[in-house]
Amino acid sequence: MQRASRGQVGAEFALVIAFVFALGVMGVQFLGLALTTVKVSHAAQEAAYVAGSSLEAADPRTPCWAVTGGLLHPQGYADAALCQTVLENLGSVNPDHVSVSVSPALLERTKNTPIHVTVSYRQSIGSPLLRLFMGDTFTATSEASSWSQ
Repeated sequence: MQRASRGQVGAEFALVIAFVFALGVMGVQFLGLALTTVKVSHAAQEAAYVAGSSLEAADPRTPCWAVTGGLLHPQGYADAALCQTVLENLGSVNPDHVSVSVSPALLERTKNTPIHVTVSYRQSIGSPLLRLFMGDTFTATSEASSWSQ
């Protein structure tokens, strides 16, 4: 009888360790998602500052944030400084999962106009336990405003 209870304790201990390990993995990824949210918020604030402080001449070119791949290669597009700022502040992320929108458009910006920048980043969730609670992807979105000068 004593030997059977020792086997039961071992099996229960293995189940508890597996559950604790899964919670640990979930916690690490959750902290990573929180850090991503902070990065997205900071990127939106910096992009709004850049958009408000560096008015380009009225430019009929398409803004870099409105073109597929424009964030990664903003040269030749309008609002290149804004796209570079977003990527610099997000760090090592996949630019294909980042979306940026700016209003008003570059042609409509004048002095003392509020400029609104929205940055979104879509990230897949790797932890199976966290996926149960949050779904397959997590999207961090932040909006910031600045006045043009």
